[in-house]
Amino acid sequence: MDVPDANDDSFGIEVILPDGAKTAPCCPHGPTLLFEKVSKGGEKGRRFYACSACRDRKDCHFFQWEDDKVSEARLLAREAENQSKRPPLTQQERVKRFKRLGSLRLDEKKFCQDCQMLLLPAEHEAHSSHRSVGVSSAQLRRPSVLLRPLLNKKSNAQYLFTDRSAQFLLDSLAALGYDKVLCVGTPRLQELITLRNLEGKHEPMKSLLLDIDFRLH
Repeated sequence: MDVPDANDDSFGIEVILPDGAKTAPCCPHGPTLLFEKVSKGGEKGRRFYACSACRDRKDCHFFQWEDDKVSEARLLAREAENQSKRPPLTQQERVKRFKRLGSLRLDEKKFCQDCQMLLLPAEHEAHSSHRSVGVSSAQLRRPSVLLRPLLNKKSNAQYLFTDRSAQFLLDSLAALGYDKVLCVGTPRLQELITLRNLEGKHEPMKSLLLDIDFRLH
């Protein structure tokens, strides 16, 4: 059976909100979403699961009809594939590395621009042929300034605002009295909120960053 083509203008794709009875299968990016093909005449088609982050199957090829019966072997193969595409370090391990790097001397703190990762002293030699730069304490407080933006608009495009834009957004949110902010793909706004709270000069603002960029761990 043909897989729905999201580029076909003859139909639309709707997201079906879960009723809590079923657990969505997972792709390398996390739990998938349930979609339904709807024609221009309102006729609804077969439902299917696809990646919640990527809108192009070249970026994530996961696809499963809702009523498919998936074998145990297929489930095991899928989990193995998901594991192989996840970062080699857990978030807890990355946080531990980050804290350790923060305690080093200035000349020991490095960031590999080619690999887009912070380097501990023992890793400097392995990255000697790469473009590496020193990292200041100020940059560690705002690590997104070290990162190159992800530009694929069908998967993980980011809004790496300039300082002026991020500050304008923060000032606007504060002036409107918001004390809870959900930052979707906007790590620099999240960082400014965190720094603002550390200053202790304003009412604290709670924030949560939603971003599938594993570099931000």
